[in-house]
Amino acid sequence: MMKNFIFLLHITLLLWSEFAFSENWIHGEAHMKISDAPFEDVRQMTIKNAFADASFNAGVMVSSEEIMLNGLLVNSKVVFQSQGMLKRGEVLSESVDNDILTVRVRADIRYEESCNNSKYLKKVLITQFQLVKPKQASIGALYDFPNHATKRFKQQLASYSNNPNLLLLNKSFTNSNILHGVERDEIVRKANFLGRDTGYQYAVFGVVRDISTFNRVKKETFGEDVTTRRNFTIRLYVLDIYRKDIVYENSYHTEADWNFGINSEVDMNSSIFWQSDFGRAVLNTISYAVVDIDEVVSCAKSYGQIIHKTGDGFVINLGSKHGLKVGDKFSLNRVMTNSNVSRISMMMIQSIPNSLVEVLSIDNETALVSSTSINASIMANLYDLVSPASPYIEKNNSEY
Repeated sequence: MMKNFIFLLHITLLLWSEFAFSENWIHGEAHMKISDAPFEDVRQMTIKNAFADASFNAGVMVSSEEIMLNGLLVNSKVVFQSQGMLKRGEVLSESVDNDILTVRVRADIRYEESCNNSKYLKKVLITQFQLVKPKQASIGALYDFPNHATKRFKQQLASYSNNPNLLLLNKSFTNSNILHGVERDEIVRKANFLGRDTGYQYAVFGVVRDISTFNRVKKETFGEDVTTRRNFTIRLYVLDIYRKDIVYENSYHTEADWNFGINSEVDMNSSIFWQSDFGRAVLNTISYAVVDIDEVVSCAKSYGQIIHKTGDGFVINLGSKHGLKVGDKFSLNRVMTNSNVSRISMMMIQSIPNSLVEVLSIDNETALVSSTSINASIMANLYDLVSPASPYIEKNNSEY
């Protein structure tokens, strides 16, 4: 009976995960006369009107004046700066006929908040992305491309989200090829190390799968127009360090014109590269990934880790930097290992009954907590977890 319950619970969680982070694409369209106005100004307003039309079609009233874009990028992807009902969008087509610009778009609409964000910041570390085929970097001498992509990912996640407390590590998650996944044993081993060494709740790692170039040939009346294009494909993973499990993985792809010579060496520290068609396409695709990963992290429960025991309490690795205040209450949790019939170990975070604790004092990175329940401090072990106490637990504890 218990096995059937666990199986049904697993399926339910999978379905909930797909529902919570699914995309709700709604189409929109707008037209605008160009006349003597600057084309880029007309284009920007038409795109905003098209996204406003998509929001109207979804039953969400968002005016074009309220829509803030992160820039009109050449690969057509758009991430909205304002975090509201519009998550992101794509420009599907642009055409000019009789001096009328027509833009068709699709927008990813968030109909309602998919989760209740925790008031405490999540601790997220980012490891260096890997380049699967280093030979592809020879065109343009982009040998340091993965490091630059990692830094840009960290910068965009920091600016987009109000949630994570980020740490960038100067090393990759693994030396093995992870295109086909990561071995379970390695996930557990790395999570154990990262949990004790850093105390962070999540780790983001990934691989740059493709930065190859190709020629796009367009037939014209008097010959062919050949344009060099470049791919960018990245696969990203989010590891829940405390649960020792991959909670999100996805691939993101784009392509754009390569504006540099085949034999040219490109300076990736220069804005010339990042303002090129390919550089801007890379940044916008990273923005797309940031939206997804931020939602995964923001919707998860916050945990802190016990890093030191005192005579009458213990110290956790969350402080004022993460939003804690004196008097905040938490419950103790323990990570339990549960092996199934296939002998695959699964980690479960189990709440410890009657274990309410209260924050007595804080600094920037840590907090001293003490028990308000019988024997809560005695039950706590080094590297156990604490999570925000629910109002129900606080009420019952105070009555007790």
